[in-house]
Amino acid sequence: MSIFEYPIVDMKNNLVITKGKEVIAYYKVPSISTTITDLEKKKKTKQEIGRVLKKLLPHQWFEIALIPKDFRLREKMIDVAETLADDAREIGAEILNKTFHTLTDEMEIPYQYEWLIGIPLHKGGISIKEKIEEATERVMNGLGYEVELDEKWVEQWLNEESEAYQMLGILRGQRLSDVELFYYQRHQFLRYIPHEQEEVCANRHVLNVTDSKIGVSKLGDLKLTSPYGESYSSVLPIGKIPTLLNNQHLGEILQQFNFPIELRIKAEFATINGTAGVKGKMSRSKTRVSNIIQEAHNTGSMQQDRIVEGKFALDDLEKKIGNKEPILNYGFYLIVSARSEEQLKIRKKAILSAFQNMKVKVSRATFDQPYLFQSILFGNKLNKNTQKWLHTSTAGGLAEQLLFTTTFSGTNSGFYLGRVDNHFGKWDSLQEAILASKNITLFNPTIANKEGIVGKVTKNPHIYISGETGSGKSVLAQTIFLYSSLMNVKLLYIDPKRELREHYMSLCNDKNFRAENPALVAHIERFNFVTLDVRNKDNHGVLDPIVILDRIDAIETAKSMIDYLGGDTWQKHEKTAISKAIKKVVDERTQGAEVGFKHVIEHLRKDQEKEIRDIGEFLFEMIDGTILDLAFSDGKTKGLNYDERVTILEIANLSLPKENAEKFSEHERNSITLMFALGNFCKRFGEMNRHEETIELFDEAWVLTSSVEGQKVIKGMRRVGRSQNNTLVLITQSVNDGKNDSDTTGFGTIFAFYEKNERQSILEHIGLEVNEQNLEWIDNMSSGQCLFRDVFGNLNRISIHVFIPEWLALFSPMKSTLSSDMENKYARAN
Repeated sequence: MSIFEYPIVDMKNNLVITKGKEVIAYYKVPSISTTITDLEKKKKTKQEIGRVLKKLLPHQWFEIALIPKDFRLREKMIDVAETLADDAREIGAEILNKTFHTLTDEMEIPYQYEWLIGIPLHKGGISIKEKIEEATERVMNGLGYEVELDEKWVEQWLNEESEAYQMLGILRGQRLSDVELFYYQRHQFLRYIPHEQEEVCANRHVLNVTDSKIGVSKLGDLKLTSPYGESYSSVLPIGKIPTLLNNQHLGEILQQFNFPIELRIKAEFATINGTAGVKGKMSRSKTRVSNIIQEAHNTGSMQQDRIVEGKFALDDLEKKIGNKEPILNYGFYLIVSARSEEQLKIRKKAILSAFQNMKVKVSRATFDQPYLFQSILFGNKLNKNTQKWLHTSTAGGLAEQLLFTTTFSGTNSGFYLGRVDNHFGKWDSLQEAILASKNITLFNPTIANKEGIVGKVTKNPHIYISGETGSGKSVLAQTIFLYSSLMNVKLLYIDPKRELREHYMSLCNDKNFRAENPALVAHIERFNFVTLDVRNKDNHGVLDPIVILDRIDAIETAKSMIDYLGGDTWQKHEKTAISKAIKKVVDERTQGAEVGFKHVIEHLRKDQEKEIRDIGEFLFEMIDGTILDLAFSDGKTKGLNYDERVTILEIANLSLPKENAEKFSEHERNSITLMFALGNFCKRFGEMNRHEETIELFDEAWVLTSSVEGQKVIKGMRRVGRSQNNTLVLITQSVNDGKNDSDTTGFGTIFAFYEKNERQSILEHIGLEVNEQNLEWIDNMSSGQCLFRDVFGNLNRISIHVFIPEWLALFSPMKSTLSSDMENKYARAN
């Protein structure tokens, strides 16, 4: 048999027909995201897969492929460029281009895994006419004639294809398009050769599938030469594996290597009876095992564990056969490719070593490479060239390999955020974790608001970022902010700590930084930096809720602020008087009067009752000459501007208490009160124009969530959400800051960085069971890593990767000192 004999002669839609006139339907199976520590979900997933595979018994055989498909990074970056704002198009294009080249230089061909399944179709019964036609065709083929294919062959198999498609319902199988079907076939001859999918699929005739030269190198590897370049490839069949298949998880393990590995599974349902069937093989195996056990007993030698395991496995298989459970024969074939023979040698060694440690025998199959390449092509089933590496088990046993799963995180398009960390242990450094993974994470903060996104499990647009100081939380927040500043959205960053402006502008004013990064400096200088300084009288009243908010929000916010200032000291009738005064002023404002929050205080100071007048005097003294002047006006001050595209808002002399502080100073209490007005400004910002995409990042959000009044503000901000095309990003220290039993809107995206005192809360927050394994998994996080739950429901540990040096400079407000330089010097020496 020639190794260049391609089995498929025609294709249409998701169907192919082979030279043997067998029709096979191909489907893409959306990867089921499984967190590496979530054993319960893995167990359920394997059970579902086992049930689906068992249903394929009438089809006699099937094939499964895990393909490291080109990530199409260039195309994705070009598409993201369409989302750039006009004033950021130049620097945005520069960053997207740098993303492509940085990742391509490191990974050569960035990739992502995709699962396929091929199911041969069968008809329930064959008429006498069809049998005569098949017999005639066999005779003609034997004489060297080729019978012409009926052009309408696809129409004859539509009902059978529909039945096969329905079988995959639980796995959400999708029919391959004609472009995808051609590309995956052509990909077999383009492994690890850079190419553009669109160009490859320009002419999708079946004759173009094999448009590559295949040779054998001196080391026995295959050399693929195509119009796009050349590569080296090797097929490594898996031989002996541990007898007990539980938690083998081959489908998961392969995706943990830091280079692409393709997996092909060829499987057929075995005949049960007869000497050639499973019963005959099992009988001979049981006799052999019994003889070994008896010999070991007679000589007094210790029996090896694998012999005992083998006997248990045979007994279990015999029981399942008795229960008429379908039995499968199948082969696992790993395909590893590289740009050179030396690189291929290194990769093969890594695979052989890793599987040796798992007690799995992987064969080099040096002299079988041409035959293996031919045998595992799409459309071929098990044959004499592949049977020497066969395994036998039930459908459930094959499902133990955790097929159709992945550890994908993020969005399918967007800006580069980092990598998924597929390992359980702790890395020595963040950089080591990044380089060990090729599982790219992209992120678009506005995706949750979009309709028709395949696989999205939430419509909640809001994002929650939590973690202790130094964990990497601020780096992620600023990364998302800078990426968002490039997009065609209106953006607001609330910076209570007043750090961004000072550090950004100090770098922009640095002569060297300015000369080296002119585009970035120009971009930052377009930001609208607003510092609310109470010492500047022009700022007085710019956060007045009665001026900047609509009637309902103005009333609620004004009440919350005064209630917080008064604590629990006021009686019911006093609160009633305050409420009436607020409503009176708000209604006057609504009717066109030039009034503001200060008029509420004046109404209270002039009330007939002395107790109410005392409250007015108390509030006047609390507010006058303090930071609260920013939120109290006479109605003549113009409120904050909503029109700038990118605004960073900070407040001078804001003094926020430490989180969980039991006592506040008067200035700290005033600062928190002012945050209520600031939060409602954010809410108003987000709901101004529902046709305009808006994003707010609220740093130090715990200041609001620590009080009932503040929680109401956050709740209002979150409720704007999807209906107004708005995304809120809350940045805080504790995962508990976002909890509110009375609010069911939640957060669609969660980034949880390490906080040693909240390990259990973190697991509960992201939806993982609190157990020792998950707790250890969290403890193994390095600084710069976080748990990430995206809008598709994927949950993984990811490493944030800021690959742009000038951005890192922006994110590092503390310059190195002589002491820190010495510390690093001797740390490296050790």
